[in-house]
Amino acid sequence: MNTCIERRPTFPTGTPYLGSWIIHRPLFCVGNYEVYSVQGNSKTFLGVVIRCRTQEEAVQQKEQHLTWWQLQGKNKINILANDIRAQSGWYLFLACIMILHKIISFEDFKKSSLNQTQAESLISSLITICKLAHTHQINPVINVGTTLLVEQNSAINGIPLFVKSSSLSAERECVESIAKFVYFFTTGIDIFRLTSESDKKTAIPPASRWNKNIDKWLSSLLSSCFDPKDPQKISSFSDLQMRLNNGQDVAQTTEGIQQNQKPLEHSDLKNLKGLAKVAGMSALKELLIEEVIRPLQDPEPYKKYGLTIPNGILLYGPPGCGKTFIAKQLAEELDFYFVDLIPSEIASPYIHHSVLKIRDIFAIAEQHAPSIVFIDEFEALVPARSALGGEQQYKSEEVNEFLIHLNECASKNIFVIAATNEPDKIDEAIKRTGRFDKMIYVEPPDLEARIQLLEMYLSGRPLGKVDIDNIASLLEGYSCSDIHNITNEAARLALKEEKPIDNTHLEKAIRRNPSSLSPDILLKYKKFQQRGI
Repeated sequence: MNTCIERRPTFPTGTPYLGSWIIHRPLFCVGNYEVYSVQGNSKTFLGVVIRCRTQEEAVQQKEQHLTWWQLQGKNKINILANDIRAQSGWYLFLACIMILHKIISFEDFKKSSLNQTQAESLISSLITICKLAHTHQINPVINVGTTLLVEQNSAINGIPLFVKSSSLSAERECVESIAKFVYFFTTGIDIFRLTSESDKKTAIPPASRWNKNIDKWLSSLLSSCFDPKDPQKISSFSDLQMRLNNGQDVAQTTEGIQQNQKPLEHSDLKNLKGLAKVAGMSALKELLIEEVIRPLQDPEPYKKYGLTIPNGILLYGPPGCGKTFIAKQLAEELDFYFVDLIPSEIASPYIHHSVLKIRDIFAIAEQHAPSIVFIDEFEALVPARSALGGEQQYKSEEVNEFLIHLNECASKNIFVIAATNEPDKIDEAIKRTGRFDKMIYVEPPDLEARIQLLEMYLSGRPLGKVDIDNIASLLEGYSCSDIHNITNEAARLALKEEKPIDNTHLEKAIRRNPSSLSPDILLKYKKFQQRGI
């Protein structure tokens, strides 16, 4: 079971527990929930403790949890003893239970994650157990650390240890909890914490990127459970079970205006992989292939000529031009283990804590090498130390820690990809040769890219007469996000007239929406380009 201790446990190691057992060690201590490994008669059991403010609450917790464990059946959970005690201002519900199947510890997944079959088995078992809970008006807590993984007949099942005394959760919340729980055991990323710390603004990459044993359809299935922007978001047990049984996503139905039945040529970018999914930008893609992909995938010829394998690359340029997208497609092209380092996620109010988080991230990357560490908004992680004020000097320690790991990346088969809109705000020591070997300017999309972007953004919409080449020429100096906005604006104009989208709508949208990239902005990046590629 997960060892997660966020506060001082109620019972120290060696303390007698319910008369017949001894506390071996705390396993989980978060909020009012505690789990211990307890020993007695040469056997190891689980001690469960719930802290309550009143005796009435403790009695209620006892009734709910005994009912819940009994519902699992004696072939899963055997209740050995239970009691309510007053201690240190709390009323404690205590129980000692035995799990009759092999409990899989979290440590088992440090080197390997759930495979496809095990993940499907876990989802099915959690759906079944949640249906049972809802039938009896019980609200199970499905979270990392509050749910046991057990192995039975080579299948992996889950048993939530705790139930809530609050009102019953909606099915969609339980479905989301199931998906987040399974996602953790396929990727090692705890979204329960991640989304709360980032105000649910963090994009969660597919599980198949971390775990090559997981199919893309299962990654999509999990994302459809907890991604609020997914139009196919799953909100019921029956939908989740159906999608799981089908083994593929249900095609999204569309309503409203009838869509164009003749998709534009080259509008299948969404179905491509890796750098092939990047519209146009042929020179940039060729550069990435020559300078990054080939040395990493076939390093021997480069070593023969005394060339070192690169530590990483820095992609810089104006906002909205696809730096983050290109970086992620490069990672997909390399097909390495992927670690997303988000500066806001490693921030901490505690001294030295951020440094430890940076260290842990690179330790994970080394453990799963060859791997990629991707850092967006790079300037937030490694700001220029010379510009830091007195109250910001703690950031210097973080920059120093990052430098130490960056110097060793190539020898550990770790490749760092960073992206920034503010290259001039990055610490100079980071940018020197030998650390980031290439600084690559990602400029606004060229004509080829603009044509492909227009084809992709207009695909599937009702179209009239559209001269793609001419419209693309009018969009010189526009960012990728600007072009997307233009097509949406043209669609709104056409919808208002109840006509297909044509040249008139697109040209009007362009006149209404000038480029977000001013000449001064582009000039700033051109000057910095002298230090890059």
